[in-house]
Amino acid sequence: MSKPAVIISLILMIGLHSCGQGTNAKKESMNQGIKEKYLNSYKLVKKYDYNPRFILDFNSYNCTYEILVNDMPAYTDFGSGNQGGAVWPVSPNILKSGKQTITIRVFPKVNDDDKMDPFLLAKNCGLEVKVLYGDEEKEKPKEYKQLFYYKMPEIKLDNVPYLEFKGTFEASTPYQLKGWSQSQDLRKEDKAQLTKEVLAFYNQYRKLMADGNMNAIAEQIYNRELETEQAYFQNKPADAAETWNRFDQIKAYHLEMLPLEHYELRFFGDGRVVGLIRTDDELRGESALAGITDNKYKIYNLLLHKPAGSDQLQVIR
Repeated sequence: MSKPAVIISLILMIGLHSCGQGTNAKKESMNQGIKEKYLNSYKLVKKYDYNPRFILDFNSYNCTYEILVNDMPAYTDFGSGNQGGAVWPVSPNILKSGKQTITIRVFPKVNDDDKMDPFLLAKNCGLEVKVLYGDEEKEKPKEYKQLFYYKMPEIKLDNVPYLEFKGTFEASTPYQLKGWSQSQDLRKEDKAQLTKEVLAFYNQYRKLMADGNMNAIAEQIYNRELETEQAYFQNKPADAAETWNRFDQIKAYHLEMLPLEHYELRFFGDGRVVGLIRTDDELRGESALAGITDNKYKIYNLLLHKPAGSDQLQVIR
């Protein structure tokens, strides 16, 4: 079998739920209840006079990289090849108006076998990153305004393995999301015990995916989906229907879930968010939750937190 292509799921699949025992009628009622909840979620999304969306705009050659906004994963590229004029939405990373942080980590290029060079190519690699914003209903992409710009300095030495930049930018948005802002600092917990908890969460969630239990998943990810819909100002019935329909699409994939392996525990959100991230060559930097269908990888982002006052992990992004 040829090497699978990598597809990042646009639904950040999350959540755990045990339905327990009950009659088929009760289960059907629950299923209809969560569907109705999703289909009506657009009514809770507010729109304003100006509804900005925030995007990354980047160009790269002969390097790989990861970009974090507010210490949360925004975009990662550990693939071979170059990027030109690529854009990626990051609105769910921006919880409220004010100062935002951005971290850019640049690594050596990889070859077609996903092997990474030991060092950045002196005088022959580069990365440019912009943060832009605009109201897509009122402005064309070329009219979006720039909030942040970074151009990687020229690498002059032959022994530079890694480059990191940290900066800030100001953003203004009419909404305010709770997100991970009030979550507990997980760095203060015993790391070995926390790792066991996170792995157990991933394993249970992986089983839900393998069983195609989309209703149980949907029940648990509702609040996260609602925050995402607000960040993108999705207040039309069709927006809510599209979100719900993705569950049926995923169920139809007939996923072959991959084992949880080759991962490390990583902290995000200034220690308030945690996840298992792949470290192997082929899926480097991706979520450890992955499957294969039609010879393509399906990667499902799964980041967890513990809300204030709770000792249970929950999905946040």
